Amino acid sequence: LPKGYQISQFDLPLSVSGWLEIPADDGSTKRIRVRRAHLEEDTGSLLHAGGATLIDFNRSGVPLLEIVSEPDLRSVGESLAYLEALRERLVYAGVAGFRLEEGGARFDVNVSIRFDEDGETRWPPLSEIKNLNSFRALEEAVPYESARLWDEWESGGVLRRRTGKITVGWSPESHRTYLQRTKEEVDDYRYFPEPDLVALAPDRAMVERIRAALPEMPDERRARFTTQYGLSDYDARVLVSDRDLAEWFEQAAKTAPGQAKRVANWVTGELLGHLRAAGTPLGSLTLTPGQLGALVGLIEAGTISTTGAKTVFAEMLATGRDADAIVNENGLSQVSDEAAIAAVVDAVIAANPKAVADVRAGNARALAALFGPVMKQMGGKANPVVVNRMIAERVK
Repeated sequence: LPKGYQISQFDLPLSVSGWLEIPADDGSTKRIRVRRAHLEEDTGSLLHAGGATLIDFNRSGVPLLEIVSEPDLRSVGESLAYLEALRERLVYAGVAGFRLEEGGARFDVNVSIRFDEDGETRWPPLSEIKNLNSFRALEEAVPYESARLWDEWESGGVLRRRTGKITVGWSPESHRTYLQRTKEEVDDYRYFPEPDLVALAPDRAMVERIRAALPEMPDERRARFTTQYGLSDYDARVLVSDRDLAEWFEQAAKTAPGQAKRVANWVTGELLGHLRAAGTPLGSLTLTPGQLGALVGLIEAGTISTTGAKTVFAEMLATGRDADAIVNENGLSQVSDEAAIAAVVDAVIAANPKAVADVRAGNARALAALFGPVMKQMGGKANPVVVNRMIAERVK
């Protein structure tokens, strides 16, 4: 900061004594306490390259929200679960986009290890890893620093003599931490009032107005998706993890009444698979939720098979055209006329007495010897559900 000091809330933060619940490593639910959330201003960033250090002031002075948790996290897995729960709530509430690739969030991690030695429990001074900018960085940095502290203690190194915490940075290139500064005390900052800022005095009425204006939160939406739409916990979590994706799914489900599970399968499977493979965001789609709902409706009506629907879906993604137009243009409608299917089934059964005998003898796999020829004679367009039912009825 060019002015030489940083504005930050100190003794009167916005929030204190909160908590978040996360899935713990043992499968249970664990409550992580949140000590405080306060506003402060962002700093410039240092860029080290070619033996020189450059200062980027573009974000200097921009307001940021700092959230401080209590020391309740016991593993990398719990840390990631906590960050994910925090990310979901901040995004749903419209507080932050949490786009790590754009610098929309950073985190500092305090790493502390416990030693049981000579009948005593010891807690050596901790290390604070500063400015991690991705979940992957946390996954790598925390185990590395934990192992480094352990080795330093076991070898009788400086950790046994150090009295204050240290601050370290993380190098994604070398996959190592490096010393930034030492602190003789846990907090060596100096605070004084900022004379140019008036006091913020929120009252209970203000808090309740904000609470009433909050949108549906992730946990509430997950619970509703499982009860209202009958989704599995897994599907609900995948959909709700992205607010835009959850809303896209709901719009599609409304256009395919009673088919929410099938819509969810298409969204979490084919749609997400396409987005990941293409490396594109949901907002770039020309496909609309209503178009997917219409495609699911064609499957439910027996107009096209699931296999045929995948071909149609690929064309919809590429062109933005409606499913029924693609089906009609390419002759992809499947035959569900039972009289037409029955005639072919009867002919195939008559021509394959051995397969019929094998099925009646208990060899269920022999059904394939009847199913395949029926589908072949009908050009692959017969409704497979109807074909299987008719074969089973005739050879049981």
